[in-house]
Amino acid sequence: MSVIDPAVSVRLSASDARRLSALLAEAAHLLEDPGPHRMTDAQAEALGRSASRTELAGWARTLAAELRAQD
Repeated sequence: MSVIDPAVSVRLSASDARRLSALLAEAAHLLEDPGPHRMTDAQAEALGRSASRTELAGWARTLAAELRAQD
């Protein structure tokens, strides 16, 4: 998979794309989890900068799905 930005181009191997997909899915889970493993508001803010918890979780899930689809 290629990720292209005017300033940066990154190429991921299939195994790295799978690992990144799993990491993003887990981050989304930790953002959404209502239980004791939920990411704190401070952690979510640091991770997402100005994005809301819901927006960040949705973005992470969507990107994880796109990475899995490329496999």
